[in-house]
Amino acid sequence: MWSITIYCPRRNKEPYTSSSDIYSFGVIMAELSSGKPPFYERKHDISLALEICNGLRPEFGKGTPEIYKKLAYKCMNANSNQRPTASELENIIFFWVCSFNYSEDYKEKEKFGYKGKEIKAIFEEADKEIPNISTSYKTNSDAIYTSRLFSFNNLTKPVNSSIITSYLDDDENNEDNRDSQLVDLEVSSSLLQSKDDINDNENNFDE
Repeated sequence: MWSITIYCPRRNKEPYTSSSDIYSFGVIMAELSSGKPPFYERKHDISLALEICNGLRPEFGKGTPEIYKKLAYKCMNANSNQRPTASELENIIFFWVCSFNYSEDYKEKEKFGYKGKEIKAIFEEADKEIPNISTSYKTNSDAIYTSRLFSFNNLTKPVNSSIITSYLDDDENNEDNRDSQLVDLEVSSSLLQSKDDINDNENNFDE
């Protein structure tokens, strides 16, 4: 599914892979945290697409655990080869769930750098913020949450923002994806269509 809000920067002509789904999962993690759709207050246009290419990512809700944000940012890593696999995500989240719900059995078990009792304490503390998180919002009329195809030419290597870089462990990977610039960017005429034109041509969109 292609939409500006979950747009996964790929080098031009690179094939679609499962790592793009991992990127989308990271965006979903952010939405679950904030209680709001990503970039709901902004027009979903070329400008936003370019900012996403340059490292912009959705915001998280107040009190979101650092380990949760770190995992989401890893999923949204500009370097698709450095994103976790679906299997790795399953193992991490399974350990979190078991640590939270079956604390006696898991409290002394340690995986992914944390003991079960630490995971439970982290998420219990985060839960205290849930009543304070507002899920009321007004969506920009040009924020479009439907599948659309975006075509870019001469797109250079995607960028991790300094925030994402601070959450990633691989310093070499961070350096490779930091401070890159998008140059000679050409946007296909399909992006210049109005929202009405896009809706009229839904059959041409990739699902």
